[in-house]
Amino acid sequence: MRHLALWSAGAWLVVAAAGCNTRLASSGSSNGDASGDLTSCQPGHDLVGAQYDVTKSHFAFGGPPVRGDENGLVRWVGPDGVVAIDVSGAELGLMNGGAAETNLPDWSNDPVALGAHVREYFLSFGVAGCQMPETQAFGGSGGSTIGIERLVDGIPVAESLAYARFNNNEQTTSEAFYWPTVPAAVVDAARALHARLADPTMAAAYKALLPAADQGEGEVLIHHTGSSSTAAFASAATYDVQEDGGLLGMGRVASFDAMGHDVTTTW
Repeated sequence: MRHLALWSAGAWLVVAAAGCNTRLASSGSSNGDASGDLTSCQPGHDLVGAQYDVTKSHFAFGGPPVRGDENGLVRWVGPDGVVAIDVSGAELGLMNGGAAETNLPDWSNDPVALGAHVREYFLSFGVAGCQMPETQAFGGSGGSTIGIERLVDGIPVAESLAYARFNNNEQTTSEAFYWPTVPAAVVDAARALHARLADPTMAAAYKALLPAADQGEGEVLIHHTGSSSTAAFASAATYDVQEDGGLLGMGRVASFDAMGHDVTTTW
């Protein structure tokens, strides 16, 4: 994934567990683009989200799942694994240790075909195809996991996430999905800031508003409340810069609004 701000830490840990986070390939796809709200990527419209639908799930439960809510989560529990859905709508599917489904080969050895297949899976939940124009494959000992970055006009939506690993029995053995609706005002603000920074003169004027340490290259992002946050949903368009971490390499990502003010919200 290109952007500076990573998915939620928990989601990336699951991707990493699939195989050291080694990027295999990326692919674009136009198949299934009729899915979801066809206006959702157009200016002046909300970036419409989607909800996980357990009736369309391919998760390897190992048998019919039973609903058993716990600690504010909707949990669908099968003999071999569980899908949990948070009040935010964020979904996470994890297998039990030693479940046989995890040892089956990948659905395909072709990362492009596998990416298209996973993309179709998330399109089935109602995601607009224009929001997921490409996929990335991450491979290793646990099989190939496909991650999908949410984009609108090339602008990443940092905290949204969709990833899955499919085995050759048409089952997912790890997956996560969080795709909330982002208000039109925020999306259009991101478009405006992106266009502004594409003009060298305007970009220089904007960067002059920032602290000296943050006047290098950055990226316009759409941020929203993360999948594990208990805060009320919020979103914003920001310009993010990776600050120099010095000898320890521990620099933070600094975020700024259209006026050049520091955005300190923890997403």
